[in-house]
Amino acid sequence: MAVVLFVTAVEVPAGASTVTSPKSLAKDLLTASDAKKAGFTTASEKVSTTSKTGEKSCPNGAQEAFESASGQMGVLSEAVACTTSKAAAALLNGLRSGISGTSATPPKRLGSSAIERSGGGSTYAIYWQRGKTLELVALNTNIPATSSTSTSTTLATPPITPAQQKILSTLAVDQDTSHR
Repeated sequence: MAVVLFVTAVEVPAGASTVTSPKSLAKDLLTASDAKKAGFTTASEKVSTTSKTGEKSCPNGAQEAFESASGQMGVLSEAVACTTSKAAAALLNGLRSGISGTSATPPKRLGSSAIERSGGGSTYAIYWQRGKTLELVALNTNIPATSSTSTSTTLATPPITPAQQKILSTLAVDQDTSHR
């Protein structure tokens, strides 16, 4: 499954705080059970962790991805640990100004900092800050079937449907709730 990652470089001064280890971030990701309840039955990318995200003040990250039974939709769960909550806020603010917004409003449960963005194509993501951690759930609504032999087209991608929006919002809340 090809999902666009949205974390972009933002310069933030390094803090003196300790940062969550990459392996411990795995607990912040969407659970396989929650993904399965939403129809994402196949782990297309098992949990991976890194201590080299490319962000000096947010060095550690974890992610995983699931695919729907039909193979036509995918979901990515990601968490990035920063050295300070200020660094996480700066990273989120960089995303806020650097990626196209959507007309949707993220669930209030994720807090006032939560934003929803479109990554172009057919990928939609909700980002939110939880202390020193920046989290995201991204939904790719148009994954070509692996057995398909389609040609490349330049058709405009339709906006996210209400049903897809509900799936994205539910999964973001599930991810946020799973580690509290």
